[in-house]
Amino acid sequence: MLNARNSGLLIAAVLAVAAGFLVNRHVSGSNASALDRQAPHDFALLDLDGRVHHLSDWAGKIIIVNFWATWCPPCRKEIPDFVQLQNKYAVAGVQFIGVAVDQPDAIRDFLKTQPINYPILIGDEEGALSRQFGNNIGAIPYTAVIDRKGGISAASQGQFQRQQLETVIQKLLPP
Repeated sequence: MLNARNSGLLIAAVLAVAAGFLVNRHVSGSNASALDRQAPHDFALLDLDGRVHHLSDWAGKIIIVNFWATWCPPCRKEIPDFVQLQNKYAVAGVQFIGVAVDQPDAIRDFLKTQPINYPILIGDEEGALSRQFGNNIGAIPYTAVIDRKGGISAASQGQFQRQQLETVIQKLLPP
């Protein structure tokens, strides 16, 4: 029979195992449910100027779709790396796309202090589109890497570490 002390230890052990699983999943930079599947065929989202954009606008490129919000600290932390990687790999056919799940005015205010060199589109705050990219828990930030044929080759629930993302990009580039 379990006493209070043993029950506490058992609960702590279960929580430690669960935390280890989540940390490993986050650090690995991948979301297994998203991999080996096609990206949503197309979507239509507005940018801050009211223009409609479709995923097909960037067909044939390596596309990194990042779901983020201005109020999300890990989102804000990874954006400078995305800006640098966009600069570095644009000539190789890599295109970052930010899908902000936020209010347009909050996005505009954020962009005054953090310039972004890739398209920012306004996403649905309910997360329906990010779920189509494999984000089954509705996490943000959430990033999916789409290869030139439209397949999701990597995904990250939580902050995507620059070195891991750059390794994914380099594997998708021609030798």
